Amino acid sequence: MNEPTNLSEGCPFCPPPADRLFFDGPVVVGVWDGYSVSPGHALLIPKRHIPTWFDASALERMALLETIDAAKAEIEKRYKPDGYNIGINVGAAAGQTVFHLHVHVIPRYRGDVENPRGGVRNVIPMRGDPSSVQEAAAPYVATGEPLLTTGGVEPLLPQLKRHLARASAVDIAVAFVMPSGIELLWEHLQDLLDRNGSLRVLTGDYREATEPDALLRLLDLESADPLRIERGVYETSLASPQGSALSASFHPKAYIFTQVDGQGAAFVGSSNLSRTALSDGVEWNYRVVSSRDTAGFREVRSAFEKLFRDPATVDLTAEWVEAYRARRATTQLPSLPEALPGEAPEQVDVPLPHGIQREAMEALVKARSDGAKAVRRGSILLRLHSRYASLGGSLSLRWRFLLD
Repeated sequence: MNEPTNLSEGCPFCPPPADRLFFDGPVVVGVWDGYSVSPGHALLIPKRHIPTWFDASALERMALLETIDAAKAEIEKRYKPDGYNIGINVGAAAGQTVFHLHVHVIPRYRGDVENPRGGVRNVIPMRGDPSSVQEAAAPYVATGEPLLTTGGVEPLLPQLKRHLARASAVDIAVAFVMPSGIELLWEHLQDLLDRNGSLRVLTGDYREATEPDALLRLLDLESADPLRIERGVYETSLASPQGSALSASFHPKAYIFTQVDGQGAAFVGSSNLSRTALSDGVEWNYRVVSSRDTAGFREVRSAFEKLFRDPATVDLTAEWVEAYRARRATTQLPSLPEALPGEAPEQVDVPLPHGIQREAMEALVKARSDGAKAVRRGSILLRLHSRYASLGGSLSLRWRFLLD
């Protein structure tokens, strides 16, 4: 960055923060606002220390106006705003708190306030006071956005789409993925990568519930920079008290969104990556917002990082998918009853049988093939239940139905 002139001791813009710099001209610099009121909030600052617009020279004013186009171009590399507010605060009565002239270029998004009518007359309600870092740095808090989504009339899907449009980095950890869930988010995930965002997706092979075709669809996502996309699978067979800090089960459901200034939000709850879980299913997901709960947001990000780097997490590749498909084919369930009217087969969430359950089913088939048609299924179920209970488990009603 070219050395600014006429610096003022104690001024936060003398010199401008180099770590947030996106434009460096001979007269003006552009930086990302440290307390952004919306994703992509930019500041244009003259290098000379001058208090207000009315103290600027004609050259400085012209340079500030010309740099607005540069700011817009940089913002739209990372985000997809629906509009802009461009403004200057002059004097304490007008809200100026840093007395070094700067122009705000604020991207606006549909739904970021309940009623945007009036524009700069109201700017962004409840976010205009930079004396409160939590209020000023609340990029994801907006009127009408609930902290808890419960499914049905309050599905998670619209929230995920909204945050995907604003984020520069996205991390997703879910127990399983279905083709329908991938398709709901695929174009939004690809859009993130197309604008140089980064994406990490982690799912698992627990009970082999994840669909192989969904994994292949994940592999279709492309990035100009291969380092910006990572896809992993948590292999439960690799998880053990000796080899991993985690147990062999795998049940996380978290969607984490981070913007360029480090602020962000995370949804933690019950939704896996399937159409039902993201749309009309009864699923509870709580939104952790960095500006309201900085420690909580950091913990969620840290937990994801730990899980993604766990020894049981392996790279998702086409070869891994095909091996998984072959392994999964040997342990598929018998034919299930038809779904209820209006339900897609994917909505039936049936766990795969473990060893004891498979053993009991094989015994039943053998007994029938030997002609023991009078064998009471109840006695088989009783033996199965007794053995499973000795291991601390219980036989689900769904499996009793299958055996009946």
